[in-house]
Amino acid sequence: MDLTSKLAAQPGAEPVPGVPDAWHWSRMIFSFDAVVSGDRVLEMRVMGEYDPALARAVLELARDHAEQVLDGDRPLMTLDGLACPGWDFDTVAAVGPEVHEYHSQEDTDLHKATVALFPAWRQEFAGSESLAEARHQFDRGLQPTRLRRDPVPFLRMRYRNERTGSHSEGPDRGLATLDVLRHELSLLPGSPGSHVEWENRLGAVFRAECDDTLTVHGPDGAIRTTGDELVALADQSVLRPEEAV
Repeated sequence: MDLTSKLAAQPGAEPVPGVPDAWHWSRMIFSFDAVVSGDRVLEMRVMGEYDPALARAVLELARDHAEQVLDGDRPLMTLDGLACPGWDFDTVAAVGPEVHEYHSQEDTDLHKATVALFPAWRQEFAGSESLAEARHQFDRGLQPTRLRRDPVPFLRMRYRNERTGSHSEGPDRGLATLDVLRHELSLLPGSPGSHVEWENRLGAVFRAECDDTLTVHGPDGAIRTTGDELVALADQSVLRPEEAV
């Protein structure tokens, strides 16, 4: 399959200046940039606001580290070192055709050869994402085709509140947002028998429990705490996991 010809044949496709085997095209509200690397296509899509300099930086970082992206055995890979004036993204994320649907309707062969790229922040990934989690993040969690978005720090959690009756589904920690964690922790005081458990991107697990008092169990053991201290610890453990104790 001649991937370069396939990209060049996209309606309105033009070569990306200074990047061999790379093409740019647009369709309706979407902008597309892709580069051929061996037998794969590395492609970035943007909806709405678009910056060719950022797209080029994403393509070049992924192309220069294609072996790391293509030979990985995880459904979601990350490359640190992204830098582009005007943007504070620091990472390029990459997912394969088992996660994305790029070209799946019009060209199944091209779909199978395509790796989807998007700019991101390192704090959004753990490196241990399952296939289901990678699909969730790509489809809904991280808005990968939008450049103007806020970081979504990586977080898994589960909880049960005996007073409100609310709880997470299943026995495992699932992907969540920091706002959800803060909310459930705020409901923990005064709810005996309840708990909130969360895991940050470094794999550190914390469990807050309410009995006569509030207790949080972390990597360094258990401590008594207050509601405000608990929320502060959650923020630190998720936003600055290297500092969490």
